[in-house]
Amino acid sequence: MEQKLLEKTKITLLFGRICSGKTSYRSDIYRIVVSDLVRGVLANYVVAPTRGELQNTMHLDDEIASAIMMVADYAMESGKCPEIIIDGIRQVSIVERMLKAYPNAELVWLEVPEDERRRRYESRGDSRDVESFDIADNKPIELECQKIFSTFKDKIKTIDNYGVN
Repeated sequence: MEQKLLEKTKITLLFGRICSGKTSYRSDIYRIVVSDLVRGVLANYVVAPTRGELQNTMHLDDEIASAIMMVADYAMESGKCPEIIIDGIRQVSIVERMLKAYPNAELVWLEVPEDERRRRYESRGDSRDVESFDIADNKPIELECQKIFSTFKDKIKTIDNYGVN
């Protein structure tokens, strides 16, 4: 990626637990939704790995990171995206790759009390919500998100996203 484009584009890596308001946070900004890219990466496999297998496979981390960078680089090269939000990275290794590629990226954690996240989860009516909040909030993928917060705590800007959604 050309240095000039990197300097002109603000990149935000956005994190938060389930129902912390990631989707609605600064929704006017061009957004790369990592879960959408993961589905695309998985489509390349004859037998799709489970999320657990995904989290334990560095090869897939590399594929996901490459997909994110390809989309981000394309958006920057278009000249139409002065700011990009990368929403929903769940692996430390992918965050590390993003910081190597985009060293000026800002890391943002959306903090919302658990009782408010529970209220949002129970009221959103998403067809994918087939389990209780307690189960959804303690899945390995959510715990990996918390691991990102712990690993990068000195670099993460925490935003109170309570009362916003």
